[in-house]
Formats: sequence, C-alpha cells, structure tokens
Amino acid sequence: MDQFDRMQYAAARQRYKSGANWFYWIAGLTIITSVIGLMGGGWRFFLSLGTTQLIDGIANAASEGLGNATKVIAFVLDIFITAAFAAFGALAHKKHLWAYVAGMVVFLFDGLVSLLFFDWIGILVHAFVLFVMFRGYQAGREVVALKRAYAQAQAAQPVAAAAPAPQPTY
Repeated sequence: MDQFDRMQYAAARQRYKSGANWFYWIAGLTIITSVIGLMGGGWRFFLSLGTTQLIDGIANAASEGLGNATKVIAFVLDIFITAAFAAFGALAHKKHLWAYVAGMVVFLFDGLVSLLFFDWIGILVHAFVLFVMFRGYQAGREVVALKRAYAQAQAAQPVAAAAPAPQPTY
C-alpha cells in the first residue's frame, strides 16, 4: 500500500467511524430525552427518536388514569429501542455494513414519526444525520475495497524462496 493509499484509507476509516458514532449519539440523547419526558420535563433533544417520544407521550397520558406503571413500561421499551441503536453502533464499528444499513433504515422510519406530527426540526435533524451516516457508510465500503485491494496485491507478490532446512546430523 503506497503513501496515497494509506492516506486515503485513513481518511475513509475516519469518516466511517464518525458516521457510526451517530448511532451512539442517538441512543444516548434519546434515553436522556425519555427520562426528562417521563419525569414531566417540557423539553427534549432534537437528536432523539420520535418513536420513544411517542411512547413516552402515550405513557404520560395513560398514567393519569392507570398510574405510574405505564411510565415504567414505557421506560423499559425506550431502553430496548435505544439499546438497538447502541448495538447498531457497536456492530457498525466492527465493520458489519449490514448493521449500518439496518440502523439507517430504522432511523429513516423513525423520521417518518416526526413527519406524522409535523415536527419540522426533527425532520431536518433526521435528514442531516441520515446524510452524515450515509457518507459514513460509503466510506465503510471504500475501506473494505481498499483492504481487499491491498490483500490481493499482497497475495500477488511472489514469496521469497525459503532456504532449505538444515539436515540434522546424527
């Protein structure tokens, strides 16, 4: 791998990791937003999942008649959903491109929840994050291609002939 290829690989790898880190940001800020929402707070992070906000809103409304058990159930659901995004991030960092794509698709569908409620800021944030994540995915494909090309180049190089092994003397 020549110097240019090494620089190209390093830049693509950095873009890939940066894109995959968004899964962690989504998971972390979503769980914080859920805690705030379930405790009656009136604000949220723009980079959080609309699905969990919908669950939290239903739980808050239902808790008036059914008690706080609905909030506990909602929080457990929120944990499962955010854990899925953390898992997408972990798998994406291990260069499982399928997890990257699956996470982006799930995040896209979550953006449709924002669209249903005309949450324009949420829609814009989802679009921006999807764009950055897609660029990261493209960089991941580039990293895989560069590694494959490097491995093929290494395999094509002739192996130096090994010196014959010395014969033992008895």
